Amino acid sequence: MRFLRYCLSFAASALILVPISAMARQLAVANVTPQGVACIFTPACAVTVTDTTHYFDLFGNSGRSKLLVRTYPGLPGTRAAGLTGYSLFLDLHGATALGMPNCVDKLTIDTGPLASVNYAGPPADVFVVGSSGGAGLASAVQNGAKVTFTFAKPICPAPSGMTESLYFGFAAKGAPVAGAAEVTGSLHGSVIVKIRVPQH
Repeated sequence: MRFLRYCLSFAASALILVPISAMARQLAVANVTPQGVACIFTPACAVTVTDTTHYFDLFGNSGRSKLLVRTYPGLPGTRAAGLTGYSLFLDLHGATALGMPNCVDKLTIDTGPLASVNYAGPPADVFVVGSSGGAGLASAVQNGAKVTFTFAKPICPAPSGMTESLYFGFAAKGAPVAGAAEVTGSLHGSVIVKIRVPQH
């Protein structure tokens, strides 16, 4: 009888866990040029931006790492009309490692639902602005209201390796409000950074 109760309890737990894991989905990522992004949001292909810089330190590093959040409105007559564009840039040039470098592997943001936009071909949820330097994205996965951006290469304190990301971002219906991001280190846990996120 005790074994039967255990089996029933285990089965109920499994039923609860399945829908939660099923919520995670791989987001479509488009590679674009800087002008390509601007033309999605403004007819003149020149966006007016609002920038905020947020500083943080991972355990084992010194100096100041920064996360830039750039927002801009989607103007009438564009593919992103009525949406807000969010571009992000992670920069570890101001940080140095005290011992083994604690690099950034992932960035998780409470974005809420993202808009699917035709950035450069088929509709995509996320864009990456290509360039000759910086780490791109290996993946972008949404689980509930949060999106985890995993970088193609670890972003490390100077001068130990890659020190910045490429610009990457998304469009959402929500206007910018106070929120948070979780920066995950390669060696020692993560830190919470207060940033602007879409209202949802």
